[in-house]
This record gives sequence, C-alpha cells and structure tokens, in this order.
Amino acid sequence: MQADGTHSVALLTAITQFLNFSLDSVAAKLLVLIPKMPSALEPPCLISMEVTRNGSADSHYRILANRKVKYITIKAGALDAASLDDMDLNFQNVLPPLPYQEDSWKLACITRNPFSGRLEAALSSAALPSVKTIWHPQMIDHLDIERTEYLALLTQECKWKADSGPERMIAKMARFYWEVQYMEAETRMYQVLEGRGIAPKFLGHVHEAGRVIGFLLEKIPDGRHAEPADLEICKVALRRFHGLGFVHGDCNKYNFIIRPNGQVVLIDFDKSNTCTDPALMEAEIASLEEQLVETTGRGGGLMAFDEGNGIAAK
Repeated sequence: MQADGTHSVALLTAITQFLNFSLDSVAAKLLVLIPKMPSALEPPCLISMEVTRNGSADSHYRILANRKVKYITIKAGALDAASLDDMDLNFQNVLPPLPYQEDSWKLACITRNPFSGRLEAALSSAALPSVKTIWHPQMIDHLDIERTEYLALLTQECKWKADSGPERMIAKMARFYWEVQYMEAETRMYQVLEGRGIAPKFLGHVHEAGRVIGFLLEKIPDGRHAEPADLEICKVALRRFHGLGFVHGDCNKYNFIIRPNGQVVLIDFDKSNTCTDPALMEAEIASLEEQLVETTGRGGGLMAFDEGNGIAAK
C-alpha cells in the first residue's frame, strides 16, 4: 500500500507539472498571438502655412498627422479674417471634420457651399511634384531632421537625428508644391559644384514619404557673411563660378560665406542660370561692391509676416 501511495503521489506530481508546463506554453503562445494595443496617436499639428490673412486669396497649410503630411488649401472667401487668424492654434475646430489619421488622402480643398453656407472638404490622393535630380546616395527623411534655428522661409539650421555628432547642418526644403522648382534648380547646381570648393558640402536629399523635397548641407564652421573688405576675394569666387558657365542671380552679401581661412563659399543657387554672355557676368561682378555695403538686411532671411500684403508664412 505504501508503494502504491508513493506511486500515486509521483504520478499526481508528474501530471501537475505537465499541466503547469502546458498552461505556461499556451499562455506564452497567446501572448504572442494577441496583438498589442496601439499607442495613442499624436494629435495633428500645423507645421507650415502660407496664408492671406484677409481671405482674398487661397491659403495653404501643411499638417503633420500620424507621421504623414496633409496639404490643405482653403479657397479664397471660404473663411473670414477672424477664422484664418484662429487657424494657427485651432485649425481642427475651424475646419470641417477631416480624417487626419487615414492614409487614403494627402490633399484637401476647403470651400464654402454658396447655398448652405457650410464648409465642405474635397479629399484627394493626387501625386505632388518632386525633385527629379537625384544624384547623391544619401536619402534623409524630413522627420529625422530636428530644427535648431529658423534661418529663412525654406532654410533652417538643424541636427540630423541619425548623426550622433554635435555638428549642426543646414536643411533647405520646399513646404508647398510651387517651391519644389527652387529645390530642383539648386539640387542641379550642387551636382555641378560637387567637389569644386565653391559651395558647401552636399550631404544628401531630404524626402517626405519618398518624395524628394529638399537637401541637407554642411554648415560652414565659424563662417561669417561677407563685408565690404571682402570685395576682392568675393570677386575671385564669383569669377570661378562664372567660369563654369553660370551667373549666380542673387549676389547679396548673405550669399557669400567667408571661412576662417579666408576661403569664400557661395550659397543659394535657386536663381542661377547658364550664361555665355561676358557682359552679364561682368555686370554681376560690378554689382558686388554695392551689395556688400547694403544694410537693409535684404537676403539675410525674411519676416514671418508681410504687413503690406497681409501674408503670413511659416
């Protein structure tokens, strides 16, 4: 009897261990199979705008939602000035309800129905223009760029999140479709200037969900803007550029960066064009003296609000 009792206890223990093991295995498998609950989605936020404050022309907004960018155009007359003023911080309540988190659309056109007086939204997934000149191997997601300083409407000092170093860089990106042409022109120019020591180092193309909208450049370490005393070295740099068969098109003093060693670096080539006319090149050289003494700040950035035209930009 004692032997039978011992055998029974052993058998019971084995069955219990087996059941516990089986239950643990089932539980582990269930944990794998059961999908994790999605984390809370971040609310959509306004990242860029081009707005006519009185509503007399179309206003444009760029909104980030669920790591995707939505482009919203408010047609002229759809919103009054007060509502347009509220768009900066309260756009979700000003606009009709939009499915910001859905990937089925990227463009929205907001109009006001002339009969009902209500705002209406037409959604579209139409393709937006992209920079076509892709020559550098590095592609950088715009979401991996962290702005450290706002320099101009399309230009910012930044950090690239994939780069662990402390160095700051310069990002130049189109916000809206009509600005892509400027990025295209400059990207082509940087390809021509690669390795010639005339322009900053081109670090890669910036894309938005695969659509190239700009580029990343080195920031010239300890560089400064040109001054009247730099006239001769700026002329030499500009003549080197002319020697490649181009005119710069915007020779303000902020487009000439002087390195600590005295080397001149040219920037901002969106207005550059091919040129075979020596007279036009000489005229650009002659304009430098006046450009370097200019004190209005033209070319050094821009104000966020144009009082004369009632245009706000971000």
